[in-house]
Formats: sequence, structure tokens, C-alpha cells
Amino acid sequence: MESDRIREAVATTNRLKAGPIQPVCFPLALGAVRAGVELGAAALDDALRARLIRRGFPDLLNRLRPAITIPAPQAGDEPLDGRRRPGEAMYLDEIAASMPPLASAVADAIRDGALALALGGDHALSLGTLAGAAATAERLAVLWIDAHGDINTPETSPSGHVHGMPLAAALGRGPSVLTDLFAETPPIRPEDTVMLGLRDLDPGERAWLAEGTIHYATMAHIDDRGLDATIADAIDRLRASGADAVHVSFDLDVLDPLLLPGTGTRVYGGLTFREAARLLRMLRDSDLPIRSLDWVELNPALDPSGGSTAVAAELLAIALGETTD
Repeated sequence: MESDRIREAVATTNRLKAGPIQPVCFPLALGAVRAGVELGAAALDDALRARLIRRGFPDLLNRLRPAITIPAPQAGDEPLDGRRRPGEAMYLDEIAASMPPLASAVADAIRDGALALALGGDHALSLGTLAGAAATAERLAVLWIDAHGDINTPETSPSGHVHGMPLAAALGRGPSVLTDLFAETPPIRPEDTVMLGLRDLDPGERAWLAEGTIHYATMAHIDDRGLDATIADAIDRLRASGADAVHVSFDLDVLDPLLLPGTGTRVYGGLTFREAARLLRMLRDSDLPIRSLDWVELNPALDPSGGSTAVAAELLAIALGETTD
């Protein structure tokens, strides 16, 4: 039976801790409508491997399989165009059509016992990674770590950029061309979704969160309650959901732009390096059944010094098991 095969393939361990890691590169820029973010996937893969060699982590390096690159749609010869009409989503059809191969690659990696590590590229790639992760689980929980909610629809989005819509589509709201990506998977429930690090929400997103179905913690909540308590509460909620798999989506703009300027939608007041490292270590050390991880929105063109790429790679290495012990 399919359910028995899913249970066998989706083991009980947190795959951040051990086992193979399958990087899946998806150099997407159309969701952000910002050139340069398509360079992030290859830059991250290269920087991560170079760091593990330089720092002497052969066991972690050996966990990394050769990266798979899924072709992403391009704008063609014309420059990326940020103009839109009200209620329109930019490059909607092109992005939606590109997601099934990404979803299949993520699902295949998970079923093969690996951590599916999606390297972006902009955050619209989560349309594919969430669909792939949901296809391998009976009940998928989601941890969304981001400065932004990404729960807009074309009607609520001020920009019309699809990288602000993937979580909404996964939760069943938005145009059918996006929600249909999840038509054959078990539903992802708002109550199984936790959001951390929010500090730039659009009016429609605030209205949705006010419904109370999604648990979230803004940076102000983290300041008031404390980082460890906020993370522990998120882990407890995800564990209590009863989900057999957890997908973690980490948008690098959750970091303060003083630390990582190489991202396209910078908002001051984000996580420091130490706070982000603490968050990632707590997730890695938890008993959550984490099967898939997004690492998105690095734009090397916005930080030619390479500093942002180095920070992004170092934090990713920490998430995957690099320690200073």
C-alpha cells in the first residue's frame, strides 16, 4: 500500500542530523522579479562544499550528494519587468509550469531517505518543494522562517510578485494554477503551520493571521518573550500537530541586512548571526521529523564582496551539523 511505503520511506529521524543530503538547485528569479537571485543556488552549493573542506568536516561533506539542478523559467531576452495591473501576478503561468519537476525531485530525494535541500533562487520555489514534501507524507507540518508572510494572493499582493504567495497556495488560497499543484497531495493545514521572524506583513497577510489559524511569532514577539522560549514553543507546536514530516523553509531575509545585505527584500531588525545559529541548532537537535529544507533568496549580485554568500553557507553548515565542539 502507498501509505505503508510512505511510512517506511519517511523514517522517524530528523534528517538534519544524519543521513544523505540531496541538494536540489533551482535558479529561479521570476518570483522575485529581481535579477541576480538566480545565481544563489550554485553559489550556495559551491560555498558550502568549500567551507566543509576548508574547516575539516569530512563526515558532513560525505553526506552531501552531487547537486541536481532543475531548470527554472527565464524572462528571455527582455529584462525582468516589475510592472503589473491590480490583481495580476507576475510570471504566474511560467512559474507554475516549472514546479512539477522540482516537486518530483524533492519527493524522490525524500523517498530515497535523503534530506531534500532546495537551494534557491527566490522563495517561489517553495511551491514545488512543499508539493513534493506533501506528496511523501500523510500529514506535513511547515516551519516558515522569514521576514515576510508569503501568504499573499494576487488580489492582496501590493507587488504581484509570486515569491510572496507560495505558502498561501500551499494552504489552499490563491489562483488555481498554483493551488492545483497541491491537488494530489494531502492538504497542508494552517494549524500545522508555524511562522517565525516576521516583521514586514502586508494588510491582507495581517488579516489572515488575525483569523488565528496560523501560529506565528514576529521579531517583536521574539524580543518580548526571548529567542529560546519562542523556538521551543514552535518545536512543541510542530510536534503536537501529529505530522509525520516537517518542512522547514528558511528565507535569508529573516537575517538583519547589516549581516546579510545580499538579498532582495531587506528589512532591518532581523535575526543576528548568533540568533540564527541558535535557532538552527535547536531545530537540528530536536526530535522533529524534518525531511526537507529550503534555503532561499540569496542574491550574490547585491553583495559582490561575497560576504552574504559566506554567511548563508556558514549558517547552512550549522543547520546540517557543523559544530565548534
